[in-house]
Amino acid sequence: MKFDVCVFGGCSLDMVYYQKADGTYNLTADMKVPGGKGSNQAVAAARAGAKTTIISRVAKDDVGKNIIENLNFNGVDTSKIEMVENIDNDYSKIKINLKDKDNEIERFSGAINSFSPDMVDYYAETLLNSKIIVCQLKVPKEVTEKLINFCYENEKHLILTPCRPQRLRISEKNNEELINKISIITCNKKECETIFETDNVEECVSKYPNKLIVTLGKDGLIYHNGTRIVHMPAIDVEVIDTTGAGDTLNGNLAASLSRGEDLQHALRRAMYASSMKIQVKSAQEGMPYAEDLDKFILEYRNKKFNYSDELNFAINLIKDAYERVKACTRYNISTKADNSLVTNIDIEIEKYLISNIRKRYKYDNFLSEETNPNGELTDRTWVIDPIDGTCQFIKNTSNFGIQIAFYDKSKTRFSIIYLPKVNELYYAAENQGAYINNNKILKSSEAPLCQTVVEFGGSLYKEFENKEIYFNKLVKKDKIMVANILHINSCCISFTNLASRKTDALIISSQKPWDVMPGIFLLKELKIPSYSLDFNNKLKLFTSNEKLKNLIMG
Repeated sequence: MKFDVCVFGGCSLDMVYYQKADGTYNLTADMKVPGGKGSNQAVAAARAGAKTTIISRVAKDDVGKNIIENLNFNGVDTSKIEMVENIDNDYSKIKINLKDKDNEIERFSGAINSFSPDMVDYYAETLLNSKIIVCQLKVPKEVTEKLINFCYENEKHLILTPCRPQRLRISEKNNEELINKISIITCNKKECETIFETDNVEECVSKYPNKLIVTLGKDGLIYHNGTRIVHMPAIDVEVIDTTGAGDTLNGNLAASLSRGEDLQHALRRAMYASSMKIQVKSAQEGMPYAEDLDKFILEYRNKKFNYSDELNFAINLIKDAYERVKACTRYNISTKADNSLVTNIDIEIEKYLISNIRKRYKYDNFLSEETNPNGELTDRTWVIDPIDGTCQFIKNTSNFGIQIAFYDKSKTRFSIIYLPKVNELYYAAENQGAYINNNKILKSSEAPLCQTVVEFGGSLYKEFENKEIYFNKLVKKDKIMVANILHINSCCISFTNLASRKTDALIISSQKPWDVMPGIFLLKELKIPSYSLDFNNKLKLFTSNEKLKNLIMG
């Protein structure tokens, strides 16, 4: 039989104690429920929609029977669980501090100590017929070593959760070789520090790209994607019980990877699943089913979030960035691969912005024109254009600006455009409208066609093969149908012209994110609609003037 996920690990009974108001605990457990890292991970994977089996051992008694029944109830194949006589079941004493949202776990090993290396050989067919293998370091180390080597030799994808990290200390014999053979290691910060014998977590993940994933509790997680360190912030939910949060993450990670998802998207989905679990008491109770997780992700992404700290910080920072360099009159000008110009001022402003943002928001991501143009739009990404309109800047005109957009949870959340020469600062925040110098921009009345101004924006204007089509619509029989036609080679100027009603329509081509994201978001908050002017959706019209829209698109 083929499986998506095979968990190799222990099952146990969790004895849960909840702290009372006076800080004490009851002598008897408040709750007795099936648990154990292996069992938890298997349940999480099965609820995530993966066809899941578990290789394990339990005592041949009522508790062992109940553990198996619980796994069956949750859709986990239990045909590889051995019920063994004359051994005790594993169990854990879990003390939950409801005030501090923390737990203390004391584990007692029984059946898991009976795991032997020959189990790997005995269940070789199951392992070979599974897409993803998940294991922990709770089983005897020689068993783990045998499993790691088996998976490596047979090119099987193995996820390891080192709940006994001291067994994998990198300084000990053969451990570095074992680490290199594992596909993915997920651990918390303390486990990472124990394994690699350093408190420099960033250095550790950089050494093992796409392999080492370190969870940071309320700060989310980090890993290295082969290019840079990626930080995934925690999902903002009320924490009730963190027991099983890591197991939920790993089970969902395994399930997503078995479906062929890339690591980034698999981790993001796993984090959403873990955040659902921590809102419910007990390890397995809150583990989500796939359909419930889909609903939660959609609702969360559409939820209103407060980014006022980031916005206010960025507004002050963007002004400071220009103040630092405006006195410079000597420019080192060079030409980039796309034939656009760049100066030393562009680079200095961008470095200043990024370094200061990093000081305040350590793990945030960047997509920027000069130093990180190949960055990705992931959660908490700052999109930066240090000088939009470099040619105009070099010529000492006022037609340039500094732009920032902030992207999180699949959406742009705010944007800022600063035009330093005219001292105009535009900004917009999600569902809060748009502002110029702290004054809200109000909707204006629709101007008569003969009084309207149309702008062709962006540097790609000159490359429009059929630009005459749009000119012909604006000029008929030598009669100009509109008041004026403009072209300014600076996206930020084009967008702010329309936002401040200096123009009535903007025709612009698709460009790099840092060129257009801030301006598009600004117009979105002003409820200025956009229209596609070509089949490839690369040429856009922005206008709230219905007559102009009909003229240009008719």
